[in-house]
Amino acid sequence: MSANKAAQKKLPPIKMRFKKREDITLDECLGMYELFKVYYQNTPFEQFLEDFSNKTGAHIAKRKTDGKVVGFSTGVARTIEVDGKPVRILFSGDTVMAKEYWGHSAFPQSFFRWLLSERLRHPTLPMYWFLISMGYRTYLILANNFYKYYPNIDGDDPHLKNVAFTAADNIFPGALNRETGLLDFGEDACTLSDFVTPITDKERAVPKIAFFESRNPSWHKGDEMACVGSLDWGSFGRVILDARRTLFKKGTRKTQKQASSAVVNHKPENIEVTVDDIYNKESDSKTA
Repeated sequence: MSANKAAQKKLPPIKMRFKKREDITLDECLGMYELFKVYYQNTPFEQFLEDFSNKTGAHIAKRKTDGKVVGFSTGVARTIEVDGKPVRILFSGDTVMAKEYWGHSAFPQSFFRWLLSERLRHPTLPMYWFLISMGYRTYLILANNFYKYYPNIDGDDPHLKNVAFTAADNIFPGALNRETGLLDFGEDACTLSDFVTPITDKERAVPKIAFFESRNPSWHKGDEMACVGSLDWGSFGRVILDARRTLFKKGTRKTQKQASSAVVNHKPENIEVTVDDIYNKESDSKTA
């Protein structure tokens, strides 16, 4: 057994589920923010709360041993019009997982349950996952696990591009540059902390990471790339019937292989900041 696998097994177990905004407690909200301010910069608590007030809810991961928040992903579900027809958009907003839990299955499982629930509630509406990507890890979740998506290294689909741009205009009016496909939130935009998602020569050797950087060269300044993945019933069926993989896990699809689908090991070799470091630092500041 490798040292990394042994360390992962020693981590306290966690549970993650989607909660509506009105059901989230103050302690959970504070726990989310404590994680957020470590991984992102330039976002005061007031702005975090204001942004969250516009969300439908959040996937919240907690340690089973003590109930501490170790990860979250905010979400929005709404119906918008694209080319005069209603479509259902599921938007993933701020997403943070304590670094020692990177690659854990709790988030993809919670996310998939949310997608399936929304798909069943709106069976006749075209449905899409909309996200904005400042870091390549977020983009790879889309690019390595969706059959139809934009932006795509193998060629952009005009309809999916239109869906992404329409969703961006709806959720972030005035922020989208339609020439670049990037959202600019100005000088006060939150940015990733330096340790979170560096792009080194090793990462650039992966085609999809190099593609991400070519489409969002200003990611380190806080620019976000508008992205979308199709959640049509056909794609849903292909994912479910592919017995060799579950949504967001690495592997090879039986039904579709792409030479450009190379991935890198997302598990960090070194953990600079753990969830206990975050909570202990906060506790020390309160007693000082």
